[in-house]
Amino acid sequence: MKITAFPALLGVAAISLGTATFAQTSSPGSDQARTAHQDTEFLKKANQGSVDEIDLAQLALKKSSDDDVKAFAQKMIDDHGKLLDDMKPFDMQAGVSIPEHPDAAGEATKLKLDVLTGKTFDKAYIKAMVEDHHKDLEAFIAEEKATSYPAFKDAVGKGEKVVHEHLEMIDQMAKKDGVAPAPVPDSGK
Repeated sequence: MKITAFPALLGVAAISLGTATFAQTSSPGSDQARTAHQDTEFLKKANQGSVDEIDLAQLALKKSSDDDVKAFAQKMIDDHGKLLDDMKPFDMQAGVSIPEHPDAAGEATKLKLDVLTGKTFDKAYIKAMVEDHHKDLEAFIAEEKATSYPAFKDAVGKGEKVVHEHLEMIDQMAKKDGVAPAPVPDSGK
């Protein structure tokens, strides 16, 4: 059975997973090259988002006294760590590295949250996670629809389910704490 993974931007890439090797070639101006570029950009943003969310979750574990917030934060660390691991084969193929630190936006959010305490911290963290997960879900839905590489589409779909679960959890917490969530994006599934 031949499965095609998305090509690196240079045109030819192969990745070995177990005993199967997946390879695809494309010319720089082709639809495949444009899709590969879009997939690579998605990987970069998804990896950075996971690193940022793990960092904020670690802060929440230190600062929050709310058991629900702490449970959610621990789930962020566990699930986003797994998402990073699940994307590693695609990262390797596309030449994408996992960031070591939060980006400027992640750091800015952390600085805003770090000065808060008690319920004020919890509400601000919940609000940040609501906003972030709505954006993340939209990005995963768009990428799953846009990519033409079956193995990557499957991995993105699995990630979409995880993000959707996070969104449902954080929206419930937001409603309980009086933070208004936005409508959940429709994946069309």
